[in-house]
Amino acid sequence: YQTAYHMMTAANVQAGERVLVSGASGGVGTALIQLCRIVGAIPYAVSQLDKADALISLGAEAVIDRGDLPTFVERVLAETKGQAIDAVMDLVGGEMTDLFIDTMIGDMHSRATYPRLSIAGASGGNLSEIMWTRVYLYQVQIFGVSHGTREEAEQLVAWIRSGELKPVLHGAFKLSELHQAERYFVNRGSNYLGKIVIVPDAQWDTHGAPFAITTA
Repeated sequence: YQTAYHMMTAANVQAGERVLVSGASGGVGTALIQLCRIVGAIPYAVSQLDKADALISLGAEAVIDRGDLPTFVERVLAETKGQAIDAVMDLVGGEMTDLFIDTMIGDMHSRATYPRLSIAGASGGNLSEIMWTRVYLYQVQIFGVSHGTREEAEQLVAWIRSGELKPVLHGAFKLSELHQAERYFVNRGSNYLGKIVIVPDAQWDTHGAPFAITTA
């Protein structure tokens, strides 16, 4: 959650802005969707369509499958009714980054702010081909994020305590099952959404058992 929130504060995401969230079904992605709604921004999720219902229930305005790359930008703009994305939260990188930029570089005369790209992951690859002329001509602002601040952590705790923010839990493993949890995460299927929590064995019955993940 701290990475997600720092991605947003780095890009100065404001209420009413359209935010494209990549890797939306993972821990940081689901956090971004929730945090966008808390601050009044409008999150558009990039994920597999079999997770669309869950992501929309979480707060996503719409879910766009990365699927057919040549039509990706067109499909995003169809969901926004032709309005450019204001900020992209990029957890994927690779070949998607240039497309993410394309979703933001609409008519600059109709924009109140510059396009912003906040990056905190590269699950799609560390190398991206980017047409840099578009970055400087459209004044795209790029932010690299790896951690947050104490003040942001305090704000997150306050939202959790007030009930505004409810972390998305996929399930739990015992600490003694750590290697099994790692294998589960690496081989996770299409039903994966949210975070896996590791619980000390001594606290398992109270805090872990109700959320236990069963594996074959």
